[in-house]
Amino acid sequence: MRIKAVLLSLLFANAVLSQDSSFTAKEAVDMALKQNLDIQIASTDLDIAKANNNWGNAGGLPIVAGNIVNTEAISNINQKLSNGSSIERNSVSNSSINANLAISWRIFNGMRVRSTMERFDAMEKMGTIAVAQQIDQVIFDVLNIYYNLIRLNKQVIATKAIIDLSKERLKIAETRFNVGNGAKTDMLQAKIDLNAQEVNLQNIYKQVSNTKASMNTLLKKDAGASFHPKEEQFSIPSIEYNSLVSKIDQQNPQLLLAQQEKLNLMIEKKIISSQRMPSVNLNSNTVLNRSKSTAGFFLTNQTFGPNIGLGIGIPIFNGNINKTQLKVNSIQQKRQELQTEQLRTMLQRDLLIAFQEYENAVSVSKVEESNVKLAEENNFISTERFKKLQSNSIELRQAQLSLIEAQDRYINAQYRAQIAATAILYITGEISKQ
Repeated sequence: MRIKAVLLSLLFANAVLSQDSSFTAKEAVDMALKQNLDIQIASTDLDIAKANNNWGNAGGLPIVAGNIVNTEAISNINQKLSNGSSIERNSVSNSSINANLAISWRIFNGMRVRSTMERFDAMEKMGTIAVAQQIDQVIFDVLNIYYNLIRLNKQVIATKAIIDLSKERLKIAETRFNVGNGAKTDMLQAKIDLNAQEVNLQNIYKQVSNTKASMNTLLKKDAGASFHPKEEQFSIPSIEYNSLVSKIDQQNPQLLLAQQEKLNLMIEKKIISSQRMPSVNLNSNTVLNRSKSTAGFFLTNQTFGPNIGLGIGIPIFNGNINKTQLKVNSIQQKRQELQTEQLRTMLQRDLLIAFQEYENAVSVSKVEESNVKLAEENNFISTERFKKLQSNSIELRQAQLSLIEAQDRYINAQYRAQIAATAILYITGEISKQ
């Protein structure tokens, strides 16, 4: 149902979005899901599994075959009969028709047909899970890139604000130097710091460009296509850890595939066991044979009629092949159980780490938000003191550096919380429900 909902949403997605210069995270996800080739490939695998899933392919339906042969011939006849008479004739025409309708139906083979249908059902379910897994992966990748763009845009805004403050500081330093109340080193250091921030801004712009290229690749657009995210703030959800652990078993695609693989091995065991059971075949054949000749012992000869038979096959000994196959299957099931448990343990570990990162980042974000406000106030006071010749450039420079560091820590803490939340949704299989 989840895949249907996602695919239906894609059918009604606005086609104009692919050409818009800005879009939300959800719109970016819709475009990526619509265009992603990996999802399309996984969908074709699911279509193949659906096509194979039928009783005829499992061997549960009868096989019907019809044949008809018509033969025309011209021959010379020289026959001597036991009563002393003889037949001699040239250019005798002969005509024969042979037709038959054969039906073969294996009505019992140790429940192998039913087990094969179970395997087809399992393969179709695995195909459905594989599509869901690919959808989740695409959503995860798109959101990570989108939130990174928000982070970089926040850094651009913060860096531009710092550049404005640095320009003001340089202007004050130049004025103090020109009137003889300040040292030239203060003016030079202010210029150096301003240049450093402008270089930092250019580097951030480069990161923005590279990140947009990565997004365009996921959206199957030209790598250099211009766009900007509509959203300017992170959307960090509130998460409760206790409600998440049980969702791993129920929704994580990797674990669902591993569990389904165990089921496949159990079905395979049924198929192997069915080969040790007797098989019953129902066979029927309706035959028409008709020959006609203008001379000879038989001028017309025709037979027509159905027949029916029941065949029973009993396996007696096949070199212990079935026994070996069952033993191997048992080992495979045990190995699959171990691999599934290992995967479950790793996912639970990843979930715990992601949640701890989420909690830490949210907590740090609140502290750093307060620090930014304090740093802004401190910078304002230091700037005013510097203007009134009540402090030196070192104090003002330190205040600006503190503001820069506080803003950077705050933005990164928000980004960490957002990415951790996205990872949690991905691990628990909730990411496509958002």
